Amino acid sequence: MLLKENNKNYTIFENLYDKELFNYFIDNFLNFNRTVVLFGNSLLYKINTIKKIDNYLNSLNINTEMIILDNNVSIDRIRYLLNFVNLRSQDIKIVFIDLDVLNIYSLNALLKTIEEPPTNVLFFLSKSNYFILPTILSRASKFNVIPKTEEIVSLLIKKINLSLSLAEFVSFGLNNSLEDIEYFISNFINTSKKVKNILEINEDFYNLFLMFLNLKEYNINTFIDISELFYKKYESFYTFKIIVKFISLFFRDIFISFYNDYFNQKIFFKMVYKDWENYILNFKLDNTSFLIKVSDFFNKLSIFNNKQNYQKFNKRILYSFLILSIYEILKDFYYGNYKYNY
Repeated sequence: MLLKENNKNYTIFENLYDKELFNYFIDNFLNFNRTVVLFGNSLLYKINTIKKIDNYLNSLNINTEMIILDNNVSIDRIRYLLNFVNLRSQDIKIVFIDLDVLNIYSLNALLKTIEEPPTNVLFFLSKSNYFILPTILSRASKFNVIPKTEEIVSLLIKKINLSLSLAEFVSFGLNNSLEDIEYFISNFINTSKKVKNILEINEDFYNLFLMFLNLKEYNINTFIDISELFYKKYESFYTFKIIVKFISLFFRDIFISFYNDYFNQKIFFKMVYKDWENYILNFKLDNTSFLIKVSDFFNKLSIFNNKQNYQKFNKRILYSFLILSIYEILKDFYYGNYKYNY
């Protein structure tokens, strides 16, 4: 029985869950560790799997109570959770917590209970990366819970009428994150008719990348203006995440564009810019310099993968940093600061 639910409505992937974790739970139910860490970047996929486990237990006439903490974790919700966990009951209590949204104070309040849960409590702890307190990790079972590309692609073709190439692009570009894919499809793809093979991406996004590929035709003030546009129109955390993921794919394709053997892997340019060769021909690349700059850029952005950090930060400054950093990295292509290095 579900006590508290997240308030997002998903339809495309509602029946997609991790079969390996589910089957492992069935086979090892009596000896299953009461604290489990689930690594992976799709919260929805993990929640679907936990709900499947809950339904399985109910089918065996085992009473359950489940609580999900995946957003807006206030101190009042933490107190509620502690009371819920420690209240005596014959039911099995299933607790799902997204550790990415907890601040250090909330985590400390829960730490002792997570490390030594009551015998009738199962903690499923979600983490999008591998940075987690050693005290939790040493007591927990660990699972990588990652949606399978072929399952995502199949559903996108069947339910949204995407072509195979576009379905693969969306799945790959958004790193198989189910919630990001649904958000992207709902906001940036025309699904009212059968989608063409070329990505019908939002015009602002398309023009942004076109500016990056035609950098010489614009000055820095133009990029300041477009960062202001994005700040005003696209403030949401999900939109920011999607922009960053496509920028990552964009840079990846630029890098491998210098190696003909990898032509078929140029996901971004094949879907968004059929004539990408016209833009790439004049680029000069020093592998090490390019990778260091791009890696440093994404390392700085990584802190904003956390929704709470993103919400606290000044969005105008963040979007200016995002777009002007890309401008500075790509500018070196046009002014010869990168050289071929084989």
